[in-house]
Amino acid sequence: MRRKVRFIEPAGRSGRPFNAWLAQWPLLGPITLATILHRRGFDAAVYNENVSGPLPENQDAFEDTCSADVVGITIMTATAARGYYLARQIKEHAPRARVVFGGPHATFMPLEALRYGDLVVRGEGENVIESIAAGEVDSGIVDGPPVADLDAIPAPEHELMRDFGRLLERFRKRELYELPVMTSRGCPYGCTFCSVSRMFGRKIRRQSVGKTVRDLRTYVQRGFRQFFFYDDNFTAAKRWIRSLMAELEPLGVRFSAQSRVDFPWIDRDRGLVDQPLLDAMRRAGGHVLYIGYETIEEPRALQWRKGYRGRGGLRARLHRDTQVLHDNGFWIHGMFVFGPDDTEQTAHRILEFARETKLETIQVSILTPLPGTPLFEEMRPHLLFTDFPNDWDFYDGTHCVYNHARLGIEALQRTIIQLHQRFYRGYVWSLRRVKDLVGQPGPLLAKLALMWSSGRALRETFERWQQEVENFLELAATRQRVPIVTGSGGGEWR
Repeated sequence: MRRKVRFIEPAGRSGRPFNAWLAQWPLLGPITLATILHRRGFDAAVYNENVSGPLPENQDAFEDTCSADVVGITIMTATAARGYYLARQIKEHAPRARVVFGGPHATFMPLEALRYGDLVVRGEGENVIESIAAGEVDSGIVDGPPVADLDAIPAPEHELMRDFGRLLERFRKRELYELPVMTSRGCPYGCTFCSVSRMFGRKIRRQSVGKTVRDLRTYVQRGFRQFFFYDDNFTAAKRWIRSLMAELEPLGVRFSAQSRVDFPWIDRDRGLVDQPLLDAMRRAGGHVLYIGYETIEEPRALQWRKGYRGRGGLRARLHRDTQVLHDNGFWIHGMFVFGPDDTEQTAHRILEFARETKLETIQVSILTPLPGTPLFEEMRPHLLFTDFPNDWDFYDGTHCVYNHARLGIEALQRTIIQLHQRFYRGYVWSLRRVKDLVGQPGPLLAKLALMWSSGRALRETFERWQQEVENFLELAATRQRVPIVTGSGGGEWR
């Protein structure tokens, strides 16, 4: 009889805007591990609570999970408490099932995770998952070594995620969904707030161009025409990118990717643009670039070790870099981080920069100290939310978990919400948005319906977020020794 393995991606805390992303793009780790086991003869599947709903409330799914020999739960810091809760529920109903924790939070907090499960995998699970699934390793902490050859990892079979079809239905047509894929691991930079290089190393490991193209062709044959590369820095290796673009162009697909904003420059002085590279990316379907600006404040960039260098002021460099990408037709999603030293004037400057550079979309996160990062140790004395593991819920980039912000917790939270509201006012039906959606593959009516539903989802997301923040502020007030300091504002600003 085949050994049965079920993987779980726990849901995020209700009301957070980040949930809209999680509900659209699942983690690839559980799907990849399930794919490996499926191909080796195991009965493997994935339950994603962001798609299927709460696992204990889904009787069929919960019973299916409890009947598994091994249950793997992948946890990020913000989903750790939920993961532990699910583990307790499963162990109560199925004491013989072996519960295994993996993912970034389990890697950096293995002893905590081990209190709620039988086994914890630190690092990458591909090389150890079969022995765990077979029952050869069933307790303790296991170190998963980095995968040396990413070509050895099979293309994730997204259909192994239960209710994947339900996710696709939200996009009306399969070709309108951006299928998540990943071609590399690691990041050469060491930003103090980021755990990526601590999790995967500072040397980037890549799939070969041939393997990447074969995987994408397989997905195209299944009807997918758009892809989202999860790579932390997709454009880091220019020779690799050039080769990949040449192979992608005949496929007629579109793709989005995460990238540094300064990748097109050949020289550090920003005098020469790699125009052939930009042209190749556009011809191959390059569309949206997710850019981690983080900050436009020079002192903050140095403090966070952003590793963004060049002549002239930081804001001017970022402005010029953005213009280059826009001139070449890329849609830019700008990602910023708002820290304890930032003020309402910082928010003004972020909004001004976004408007001046005509960024299509933005997200502004609150600087959050995550386990495994230098920032966590640096900010430990200032942390207000330390009732772990329950308080890990708030370590998600949308909550101020420390009590030494210049604005104070309340003003900071309200400033972040207002910044988003002002930027997105009238966004859904903007001319650029309409033109972009019409230009995507797929039937026009399906695309218009998608845009309408996206607008409704955006409004609902803001409403839920505002209510969630109000609840959080009430809780924060009970944690502080003094009343919440509202700073100099937190009210209306333009």
